[in-house]
Amino acid sequence: MTIPASGIYKITNIYSGKVYVGQSKNIFKRRMQHFSELERGTHKNAALQADWNKNGGKGFRWEVIEYCSIEKLNEREQYWIITLNTFAPHGYNQGWEPY
Repeated sequence: MTIPASGIYKITNIYSGKVYVGQSKNIFKRRMQHFSELERGTHKNAALQADWNKNGGKGFRWEVIEYCSIEKLNEREQYWIITLNTFAPHGYNQGWEPY
């Protein structure tokens, strides 16, 4: 049995350089959720959705930036949001939203 990978990921708008940082207990499942919502136009992050609508999926890159234990997710997500300066208006993060 494979255990889902927990960790921190980012979605980067390759045109503007804006970044969204997120966390998940299963980052690969979360990736599918993000892109499915963006494709349907139902993503809760309005700024990310608007740029997706403008540029399409080819304008975005998703990558894992750190694998970590579930217990460290909040701490590491906050670290990366601050380090990469992804709070609006510089990036897509609106606040601390553990998933």
